[in-house]
Amino acid sequence: MAFSGSALSVMGKGRISVIRPQVSDFIALGRLPSERGEPDEALEEAVEHAGALLDLIERPVTDEEAHALAECFGEDLCFGLAWDLLHLIETAPSARTNQPERAKRWREGLANL
Repeated sequence: MAFSGSALSVMGKGRISVIRPQVSDFIALGRLPSERGEPDEALEEAVEHAGALLDLIERPVTDEEAHALAECFGEDLCFGLAWDLLHLIETAPSARTNQPERAKRWREGLANL
């Protein structure tokens, strides 16, 4: 069975979750890098690459994608990329009623930055 343009992941009890390749590529980067410390070329490239991959993700995201993306928050704003990530997560159908816990914690933590 082929699914053009989609990555397929089967979850328990017959549930099927589709996470698009663009989302999987961003998630594969792991957590966003920190903006703390001395900026260098490697950090600049990592931030640019993460931003470019984030821009490739078409909105809206699914609820499953939103929950997976929420695991990518780092410890700070990552030069504004964390805001872009949060806004992307907020496009999910259940974002207002069932926002990923990590996204909520990240938003609440902004008061401490």
